[in-house]
Amino acid sequence: MYKLPAALALRKVSDDDQAFLDALYASRREDLRQMPMDAAFIAQMVKMQQHVQMEGVRMNYPDAGHWLIEDAGQPAGRVIIDTGSNDVRLLDIAIIPAAQRKGVAKAILLAMQADAQSQGKGVSLAVEQTNFAARGLYLQLGFIACSADALFEQMYWRADATAESETLIDILPASTLANIITKHGQFDATA
Repeated sequence: MYKLPAALALRKVSDDDQAFLDALYASRREDLRQMPMDAAFIAQMVKMQQHVQMEGVRMNYPDAGHWLIEDAGQPAGRVIIDTGSNDVRLLDIAIIPAAQRKGVAKAILLAMQADAQSQGKGVSLAVEQTNFAARGLYLQLGFIACSADALFEQMYWRADATAESETLIDILPASTLANIITKHGQFDATA
């Protein structure tokens, strides 16, 4: 799969991982945990949102790989990657709070980039506008913003897209360009 530092490994998610995945998802939903509701209602809301997210992935990316990230043999996160198009699509990456900002996500992304480069592909993703840490990491690794809406920014990386003078039309595959055309039929490379 991907060449990772010695302590890190990816393995397919199994049914035995569900309790970890539930806790991981809940750790990402501070927005829901801060609602002025009772804890049982909030837990139910978090579970429902997790289900909606996973159903959306299954429906839109049926062949995506769901991988558990292990650090020194312990679960540290999860990554969902779709490789079925002209580019590699990072659908989701989540790292447990105890392993955040320790290079785990960066190592996964660097390995994805190296693998994509070896196949002549780029890497695309969407990041929440308010996820400044993730957005900063993506920018640090050479991703560029393609478009944005009120919630998400679409980003793209390609190894040969380093010259500042290149435009998105020069570096993006046609299928990716088609995906970032706005609802009004206009290409938005400045958002």
